[in-house]
Amino acid sequence: MDNFYTDNMNIREIDGFTLQLVSKNVWAIDEFGIDIMYLIVGTKKALLFDTGIGIGNIKNVIKELTDLPLVIVNSHHHYDHSGGNYCFEKIYAHASAIPVIQQQNTPEFRKDFFLSQEARNEYNHRASLHSHITCINHSELIELKEEKIFDLGDRTLEVLFTPGHTKDCICLLDSKNELLFSGDTIVSTPTLLFDSFSDTAQNYLNSITKLLSYSNKYNLIFPGHYLRPIGKNYLKDMAICLKEILQDPDIGKPDSCNMALGPVYYHQYRLASILYTKDRCI
Repeated sequence: MDNFYTDNMNIREIDGFTLQLVSKNVWAIDEFGIDIMYLIVGTKKALLFDTGIGIGNIKNVIKELTDLPLVIVNSHHHYDHSGGNYCFEKIYAHASAIPVIQQQNTPEFRKDFFLSQEARNEYNHRASLHSHITCINHSELIELKEEKIFDLGDRTLEVLFTPGHTKDCICLLDSKNELLFSGDTIVSTPTLLFDSFSDTAQNYLNSITKLLSYSNKYNLIFPGHYLRPIGKNYLKDMAICLKEILQDPDIGKPDSCNMALGPVYYHQYRLASILYTKDRCI
């Protein structure tokens, strides 16, 4: 465990992106408040987990940190995690994510999504959404298999399929360094389970149970948004939160979210919380 940095002020900026060294050779890259990408550097290769919405110049950021060959992986299809794919030639994604990413790769979708982001409270306006609104490129999308191993040299990353927030979510496990990179499978704010936007609560519970079965292989979880890292005990709270919703879908308090088609409900158990529509409670 001597590879962990305890100084949370270990922060720098490159081209407006805020970077924090969160473990040895692991950078959290905050894209103007909207999302967090992770650059994981080995001795032979580096891996970028997610490409963000695609504002600013993420390639310049990477070049400042490493000149190693770069592997790109999308955690799921949502555009705040795959909108920067245009910067790269090849991207790995789950098979279910690939057709959705391809469908989203249009000027119309990108424009509508970018305009929707301007109202986000998290967006710090230090880069212009409008200056990158027309960036489209036909990158090669490569199907990810369950338990695929990315060998970066002195560290490996294992792909874990974790449907829930979406039906194509994955996590990356660095068991040697006891780290889990969770995308939106685990975040420190409510997980969103909406309509056909998401998988069912039962399948999400199955994914949480799966991650708990690996819990002797990681101690810290690095999410795609908000506070990081998250302690692995959070998963136990999430499992109970899901079980309570499945037992009684009416347990949640009415809430709101403009991303959902139907009525939204909020339920919290200790640290974990979920925003859900009742059609997901099967």
